[in-house]
Amino acid sequence: MTAFDELLTWQESSTSGDAIAAALEAADLAPSAALDVLGEAQRIVVTGAGSSYYLAQAVAAAARASLGRAVIAAPLSELILRPGGVLVGDEPVVIISRSGSTSEAVTVAERMSATGHPTVAVTCRAESPLAALADVTLVSPTGDEAAIVMTRSFASMLALLLAVVARLADDDELASDLRRLPERWPEATEAAATGRRLGETNWSRVVILGGGPAIGIANEWGLKLTETSQVPTSAYEPLEFRHGPISVCEPGVLVVGLVGGAGIADEAAVLAETAELGAATWLIARDEDEARGARGTVSLVGGGLHPVARLPLLLHPAHALALRIALARGRDPDAPRHLGQVVILGAE
Repeated sequence: MTAFDELLTWQESSTSGDAIAAALEAADLAPSAALDVLGEAQRIVVTGAGSSYYLAQAVAAAARASLGRAVIAAPLSELILRPGGVLVGDEPVVIISRSGSTSEAVTVAERMSATGHPTVAVTCRAESPLAALADVTLVSPTGDEAAIVMTRSFASMLALLLAVVARLADDDELASDLRRLPERWPEATEAAATGRRLGETNWSRVVILGGGPAIGIANEWGLKLTETSQVPTSAYEPLEFRHGPISVCEPGVLVVGLVGGAGIADEAAVLAETAELGAATWLIARDEDEARGARGTVSLVGGGLHPVARLPLLLHPAHALALRIALARGRDPDAPRHLGQVVILGAE
């Protein structure tokens, strides 16, 4: 079995800080055409598949708050199979795909172009079918990966898109705090060390809680845990966890809270309830004030930053937890079962 530090997936995740920095520079140089396509639209659809869909969820929620407009996230498959349930006019569609070759991403780009929807591709591969089809392409220049599961590609494309949102909204606070992410990368590595330690326990189940844009990050944590280790995993908005799912709490269950900013007191209270019910907890807050009174394990990431700006820092701790659990369960996270790097429908 490969040692943890020798895992390709971990090595690539560990370079996310540099990839985020490069993506932020790319956002500063984003063509005006991208801003023009999105700037006047009263409704925007952001779409992807798998991790890219969860990235879309985070970006759409952040954009709604910053732009005050209707920005929705939908899976690529819905735009193919049930477009009438997603599209209402000729709104622009932002298509996210690490490879730019995923079958659904290419199909959506073709169909959106044919039906008059402006398209913006977000990818790590400039010379890809999606990039060739889209009206405008935004590229994370060093986000591409050799590993099967997405790590630095997610964090860097997230940073890129959040920076574009900040430009569209003239949100100087968000833009400024995003530029501080590279210097705050050590906080992500410290939290990742905690995740690595927690991953040594044979958890029966892991639950991740995140509200607002963080629900997309929570869903991505869940996907990483599922695809690398197959440990039973669920993600919920924190207060929704009370409405039934909290019944899973018992010893042997780990509940992770990705909290910070608006709603912190209420969301942290849910995590405290889970501790009272016997679950182990890991609270990832911004600072000591947000973590005050917390039980269980605490990590501080992004203190003083805009709650949205800190989101790209929250992926590396997830990878540490997921990969360590995978190794503990006898899995090879560099070769997760039944998976390839790119989903090509109809491929042999």
